[in-house]
Amino acid sequence: MSRIGTRPLAQLLRRVGTSMRAGVDVRTIWQKETERGSPTHREKAARVSERIVAGDSLAGAMAACDGYFPQLACDLVEVGETTGRLDEVLIGLADHYEHLLDLRRTFLMGLVWPGLELSAAVFIIGLLIWIMGIVTSGSTGEPIRIFGFEAGTKGLITYVFFIAGIVGAIAWFMIALRRGWFGPKPIEFAMRVPVIGGCLKTAALSRLAWTLSLALDAGMDARRSIKLAIRSTQNAYYTSQMDEVDAAIVQGREFHEALRGTGLFPDEFLSSLETAEVSGTHSESLTRLANDYRDRAKAAAKALTVASTFAVLGLGMLIMVVLIFQLFFTLIMPMYTDPMNAFS
Repeated sequence: MSRIGTRPLAQLLRRVGTSMRAGVDVRTIWQKETERGSPTHREKAARVSERIVAGDSLAGAMAACDGYFPQLACDLVEVGETTGRLDEVLIGLADHYEHLLDLRRTFLMGLVWPGLELSAAVFIIGLLIWIMGIVTSGSTGEPIRIFGFEAGTKGLITYVFFIAGIVGAIAWFMIALRRGWFGPKPIEFAMRVPVIGGCLKTAALSRLAWTLSLALDAGMDARRSIKLAIRSTQNAYYTSQMDEVDAAIVQGREFHEALRGTGLFPDEFLSSLETAEVSGTHSESLTRLANDYRDRAKAAAKALTVASTFAVLGLGMLIMVVLIFQLFFTLIMPMYTDPMNAFS
């Protein structure tokens, strides 16, 4: 099942939202989309266009594209159509996905230089394993081992497969984590790690507040609004409590009471939500709250980038230090110990 990328999705939502705000007919907009992007995108856009012409809603047409569009986008487009504020919702969604791209870009840019240094360290080790294949360790004549790999072509091949295995395992783990194959446990653990948890939490709460504001402003009922808001966090740490929150809403509790019962939401967030409910200013208060947590998410992402940068940089330096000591004890020390043993 193919899914549209975050960047193309943000661009698409902004194009459609801007065009609708300018008064362009939705059928014309999606007909033009059939001429843009990859073959897959053109195919999905054609399907959306056909269903709209047949009388289907935009949300229904997007949902019928076999998961090509995220569920959050489909849900909020439905909200926008219900309230007659579709252009505003589409542009807001574009801002949301562009914010995610900014966070990702900030994180990756901070890892470029440390990543290059770590890659250089891995390359140097492989080069030394190959070059040292003709060197023997003094009196024994045994081949030198670097990080447990026998020097020479055979050792280099083993080393390459070892590194490829590590990279493949990390890639598989990241894919599995993103698709939820391990359930909520890894996310629950990450949420408790100081820097990582702060970044994930602020980003999730920003999405929750923004979505809840939009849903309530659209006149959506309480149960559906809170479900949509929790699902928008895209974080298993929160979505795992959706049934508990829904049960509390059914019992007549306020939003802040239902969320407080999970024990997962910070008091500051719940206090702001309670104030919004008491004052009856859900939309304005929650929008301000969402913007506040969005700013916090940016700051947390920068802190995570700095921490990750030093971690990767430290790993590269550690590898080089260990390599230097190993070469010293393997090549230099025998030059001094063997003459001494000869006179003993």
